[in-house]
Amino acid sequence: MSDPQRKQLVGLLTDNPRTLLEEGAQIVADPKAPIPMPMIGHVTSSYVSPALDRSIALAMVSGGRARLGETLYVPMPEGVIAVKVVSPIFIDPEGKRLDA
Repeated sequence: MSDPQRKQLVGLLTDNPRTLLEEGAQIVADPKAPIPMPMIGHVTSSYVSPALDRSIALAMVSGGRARLGETLYVPMPEGVIAVKVVSPIFIDPEGKRLDA
């Protein structure tokens, strides 16, 4: 549990807000790595958020918290999808709505 490279829950945002990631899709750091590419994580859930008017996803990524702000990649048969690693809390991270 103390290994900084353990898989940690993170949020993912695609460059195109209409692109919906496939659940279970693998995540890589370098999409140009030779096959078999080293996988560093996978998408655990992916939805369109009406509140944010865009797609959002959650993923388990090796060393996830240290990767906030980093661009990773999801190789798919139709092409590679770039994703930005963000906090897994997409709405009201300060909890202000609870204090209403």
